[in-house]
Amino acid sequence: MALMSAAALYPYLPGLDSGADGDLNTIIARSESAIADYLGFAPSSVGAPAVLTTTTYTLYLDGPSTEPRMIQLPIKPVASITTIHDDVNWDYGSSELVAASNYTLVGEKGQVWLNPDASHVWSTAPRALKIVFVGGFSGSNPDSALSTAILEYCAVIYERRRGGAGRRSASAGNANANFNLPPIPDPVRQLLRPYRLPVHWLT
Repeated sequence: MALMSAAALYPYLPGLDSGADGDLNTIIARSESAIADYLGFAPSSVGAPAVLTTTTYTLYLDGPSTEPRMIQLPIKPVASITTIHDDVNWDYGSSELVAASNYTLVGEKGQVWLNPDASHVWSTAPRALKIVFVGGFSGSNPDSALSTAILEYCAVIYERRRGGAGRRSASAGNANANFNLPPIPDPVRQLLRPYRLPVHWLT
């Protein structure tokens, strides 16, 4: 499910109504996936597209190397932590499950901190941590700047498609449309800058 609805695009494309919803929903799905790629969101599974909406991820991460009490997840925001296993042998069995009472999630930053009174210490070995969590943006209350960025990019795509720029097959649900995705425009990139993920912080 996308963050934006077709109806949200109407003010950006005067004259359109529900008759265009099929194409608009396809454009929204493709644009949100392109923005997710740009921000650094990883697909939740092999072959799946990157998405902005809340999704369950299972990631295998190295232990912390700078702040020993903090794990920086590569996706933010994070809505919840399902499980964390800490195992230098990569078995991730029940005996390596870290009790939730040991850590606190700082969801907006995508960080998991050991509590001051924690009985656990994060391993620093490669791939020692198996973390299952729900990350991404909620469609029920999307951030205004992110919403604006998505809708502006969708409007660019629609106008170029209407002008016959390129051909690309894409579909969402029962809707199909042919168009090329243009590069994300600089004004949209500026809106997206605060949402770029840790993988891009040094680039």
